[in-house]
Amino acid sequence: MTSPATLPDAVRAAVLYQLNIIHTSFPGIIISYDFTTQKAAIQPALNKKYTDGVVKPMPILNNVPVIFPRSGGASLSFPVNPGDTVLVVCSERSLDNWLNTGGQVTPEDPRKFSLSDAMAIPGLYPFSEVSPAPNNTDVVLQYQGSEIRINANGDVQIITSSKVAIGNEIVELLQTISSTLSDIAAITTTVIVPSTPFTGAFGINNAAAFTALKAQIDSIKGTIP
Repeated sequence: MTSPATLPDAVRAAVLYQLNIIHTSFPGIIISYDFTTQKAAIQPALNKKYTDGVVKPMPILNNVPVIFPRSGGASLSFPVNPGDTVLVVCSERSLDNWLNTGGQVTPEDPRKFSLSDAMAIPGLYPFSEVSPAPNNTDVVLQYQGSEIRINANGDVQIITSSKVAIGNEIVELLQTISSTLSDIAAITTTVIVPSTPFTGAFGINNAAAFTALKAQIDSIKGTIP
């Protein structure tokens, strides 16, 4: 590398050098993930190319906090697997103190925009990956063939590829419906109603229909852990 010929060239070279060691944001690839701490090991997806033409991958980043929507006692989490891609963002100051204690802190390390202060946001994928969105009007949560969809008109649809459970730790709704249908199907007594206009006999003679309904409910009935 030749020396700068003029003062402006020297200043420009110094600025470019500093820019080359500043990290802002870039895509990354999940190597491993611990859901209990929400920390990941991430391989930056962009290589570094040096002035001599040498290309090298950036180092694997360890203990990177993964950001999920979470506030006010509510949270949303989903699986993060090796090979998933994320957006890596580097803090402008050291995160060490804040990650350990939270709250209002003063960074002790003077580093800025360092790879040591990376955070990851799931959801960044290249254009070569097909979008899972079925349209641009509905809100859709999808996983393993099941989905919860809120249509543009406000209708809510729950489509399951396996089982569904609705209830609390004591009562499961579909189990209650199934038990009720079972009880109805078991009724064989004919009730005599002699008064007008309900003359004659009234009885439950379609136990098979209730049994079939019970079987349909049982086919999708899940359990609550």
